[in-house]
Amino acid sequence: MIEKFSTGIEGLDQLTDGGFLRGSAYIIQGPPGAGKTILANQFCYAHVREGGRALYMTLLAESSSRMLAYVSQMGFFEGSALPDAMQYISGYGVLEREGLPGLLKLVQHELKRHRASAMVLDGTFVAQSVASEQEFRAFIHALQGVAGMADAVLVMLTHQNRDSSCPEHTMVDGWIELSDETNGFRAYRTIQVRKHRGAAILPGKHRVRITEDGIAVFPRAETTLEAIPAAQALAHRVASGHQGLDTLLQGGLPAGSATLLIGPTGAGKTTLGLHFLSLSTEQEPGLMLGFYETPARLVQKARSIAIDLDTPLEQGALEIAWLPPAENIVDELVRDIVRRARARKVKRVFVDGLVAIRDSLVIRDRMAYVINALSMQLSAIGATVVYTSEIPEMRLDDALMPSDELSAMVDNVLLLNTGRRAHAFRRYLSIIKLRDSDFDPRTHEFHVNGRGIAFGADPRVNASGEAG
Repeated sequence: MIEKFSTGIEGLDQLTDGGFLRGSAYIIQGPPGAGKTILANQFCYAHVREGGRALYMTLLAESSSRMLAYVSQMGFFEGSALPDAMQYISGYGVLEREGLPGLLKLVQHELKRHRASAMVLDGTFVAQSVASEQEFRAFIHALQGVAGMADAVLVMLTHQNRDSSCPEHTMVDGWIELSDETNGFRAYRTIQVRKHRGAAILPGKHRVRITEDGIAVFPRAETTLEAIPAAQALAHRVASGHQGLDTLLQGGLPAGSATLLIGPTGAGKTTLGLHFLSLSTEQEPGLMLGFYETPARLVQKARSIAIDLDTPLEQGALEIAWLPPAENIVDELVRDIVRRARARKVKRVFVDGLVAIRDSLVIRDRMAYVINALSMQLSAIGATVVYTSEIPEMRLDDALMPSDELSAMVDNVLLLNTGRRAHAFRRYLSIIKLRDSDFDPRTHEFHVNGRGIAFGADPRVNASGEAG
């Protein structure tokens, strides 16, 4: 089996099925500013940390000292690796004087002299500009052979937007494309592994973020499902945190299922979710992800209606994470929720606000697949999940999403609706769907009082709808 070298980027290792193959050549293509140089340096320093030796050769007029000035600010930089394990050299002068034959000799010589097991050739498009198309193809073919003979990984960087049918893409072992894209006013970065011999890649485009720590890659949540073990069939029920609701559900929520609470603002969705979290214990740890209310505000809200979140929080049985609704990378969000849940062996998960997740998606059609992927990953670790999603107050038939999309997202659906009757604001709960289970199909009126949710008409309002 051919040895693989980590790319130094966890998400990219996932996309490439483990990293770069030793003795192989790769092209990383993308426009200026897309992150090619950062990615290549991040790979080199990760390789050095694992005991390898790396060589970075630039064909650009930019000096190595200028590049180092930028790279040294990144979190992956290790000055102690210079100049022994990690070395920067320029091939610009040799290319100008001796053309591609001279550059090829320089690459061979430096690989051997430095005993490098990884090499980056930055600015491959410059080499193409000084030669004919036929000469450039021969050069790429020769580089492929050099990488194989040296038993090293060779990574070539280019900003030219070359078509997939170009000969160099057929010659190399791998081709990775970085892109800067826009959707309306939104700008975002993506990465795609277009080719990788001998590896089961994760296809399509995936989101990228560049920070002071380097490049982070977030595989699309729906593409990672194959690695998830099948969840065990669980026949027992999980208490919802409200005895009256458990009666309607004939024992509670099916263990390991995903439940969607849908309804307009003020219908009681978050309150019902807080009931669910209040039963978090050391044996059944809980996790909440919210977007609109801070943890402090949620705890205060729970206190005001006698829902005890303080105890599980103090015992470490409950974690509340808050993420302001912005242009979040949803695949990063899914990854972090699953990691938090797995680390604490969480059994109760409450995600308050699927609208915030939907609005963060560049392609909103992914919503059903993303939520399905999240639910499956949480179910695989034995967690029961409750989501909330806001809809306008309207007739039931209009309020629900198409049945096929809804079924793909969740196992159970509860509609919390509102309306005015007899001059009073009233709330109603209907169970629309419950996985493989019977349930009470009737619509029930409820209200929120000092002890949370209570079924039945609000006793503070008389039959005529006036305050009593």
